[in-house]
Amino acid sequence: MQPLILLLHLLIFVSISHAWFYGRDAPDRWSVGGVWPLPHKIVYGSKNKTLYHDKIGIDLGGKKNCDVLLNMADNYMNKWMFPFPVEVPTGGSDDYIITVSVKEDCPTGPPIHGSSEEYFLRVSVGEAVITAQTVWGALRGMETFSQLVFYDEKSKEYKVRTAEIVDRPRFPVRGIMIDTSRHFLSVKVIKRQLDIMAMNKLNVLHWHLVDSESFPYTSARFPELHTVGAYSPRHVYSRKDVADIINYARLHGIRVIPEFDLPGHTSAWRGKKGFLTECFDEHGELTNLPNLIDPMNENNFAFIAEFLEEVTQTFSDPFLHLGGDEVSDYIVECWERNQKIQKFMREKGMGNNTVLLENYFFEKLFKIVKELKIKRKPIFWQELFDNNNPDPNSIIHIWKGNSHEEIYEYIHNVTAQNLPVIVSSCWYLNYIKYGADWRDEIGGTAKSNSRYYYCDPTNFNGTDAQKQLVLGGIAAIWGELVDNTNIEARLWPRASAVAERLWSPAEKTQRAEDAWPRMHELRCRLVSRGYRIQPNNNPDYCPFEFDEDLKNVRNEF
Repeated sequence: MQPLILLLHLLIFVSISHAWFYGRDAPDRWSVGGVWPLPHKIVYGSKNKTLYHDKIGIDLGGKKNCDVLLNMADNYMNKWMFPFPVEVPTGGSDDYIITVSVKEDCPTGPPIHGSSEEYFLRVSVGEAVITAQTVWGALRGMETFSQLVFYDEKSKEYKVRTAEIVDRPRFPVRGIMIDTSRHFLSVKVIKRQLDIMAMNKLNVLHWHLVDSESFPYTSARFPELHTVGAYSPRHVYSRKDVADIINYARLHGIRVIPEFDLPGHTSAWRGKKGFLTECFDEHGELTNLPNLIDPMNENNFAFIAEFLEEVTQTFSDPFLHLGGDEVSDYIVECWERNQKIQKFMREKGMGNNTVLLENYFFEKLFKIVKELKIKRKPIFWQELFDNNNPDPNSIIHIWKGNSHEEIYEYIHNVTAQNLPVIVSSCWYLNYIKYGADWRDEIGGTAKSNSRYYYCDPTNFNGTDAQKQLVLGGIAAIWGELVDNTNIEARLWPRASAVAERLWSPAEKTQRAEDAWPRMHELRCRLVSRGYRIQPNNNPDYCPFEFDEDLKNVRNEF
């Protein structure tokens, strides 16, 4: 009888150790030296190598003066790879060298669309070698090396797993959208998100700079925009701030795509006299919140052209987001009830069809974009496809859909017209629900019900040519209820699920159940580096908590 009881106890213990309470995952079953996002191909070796901070070096070869690589070496050696100190034995340990070999010259500008991020990494007990075509690939390879490094609590040592890795991204666009109009985000906080983006191999910051609520962007040619439209003189990004953020992103292999939403969401542009249409309530009284551009005023198009010329000189990315969403939300008040607009439409032969007035505006905007001295490829939210006639040179940004199936149908319809797409519908991270929403279905619509890990932007019925038009995706964190105090924890590690979906091979990342041990290790790794990364797998713990005195961490909030 006693052996039977002992066996039952053993079975119960084994069951709990894997399923833990109520079917939840055991809180200590994380990976060791697991890589996130999962590489294209990884083969682990059988040995680990002990590393000591003062006996490891990075050899940049002929790129010793490359600022991108020098910044990389400083970050990993002095901030991220060894976040807490260990005792180093005296003598007896050879130096461990990470050799970085990059074929192309060090770029002076940021990465552009399609820049190679492929790398090869070989880690042995004697050395590590990162080989890449570009510095951007070297950055991704160095992050992977840092993730192979782990702290052994038993021996109180850092160790690195030996491995051979061939890696490259699945999609060229893998990003985060931040909204600095609804709530201002400090330069320091934006930089912290860029740090974490690089640690997740994300490469695009979509910066929704202005909206109805405020205009924090500083224009040199039109200073009245921010002096009137910003929340306060303190809530603005100076020209120096913007340049600083763009360069900081560049050093981390990240592009910055600005968005200036037109013709709606424009109330904060009120500093430009005559730019906005007068809007009326149902009683014919003027409203206090005009939110559409006045398309009758030809001077407005000249202003837009001059403003966008300045934007192209400030932001070097070849993509330019021009919004175009939710115009219909303001049409009744601002165009249908405005008698001057109605008269203008009749004179132009539009009758009372405001869709034709929208088309009139966008056709003029397309012409402005085509005539920019510094050429740009425009991105528009999907309403331009749904309601208007997008220019063939446009990229359509998908944000609608109440289920994954609906989202896939939208993607199919746009790509069927030979238009490239970027997808955000699956990944509205400002929506929050109780639970592990990155992998579990919580309820509600697609944008609010999560399962971020399971949305694949090419999982629609379409031709190979259509799927080639899917450029990737951008996880959105809209700012109505997000500011400096909570953006970091709300984004991460939920956005990490998006990062793996957009980087890793689809066939190797089918099950969140297989991914969560690596994600938990990622969370704890980023916490140890000094970032506010929220729990993501129900009850668990990290070996080192956020508020511990990790003496090498210099990422002060």
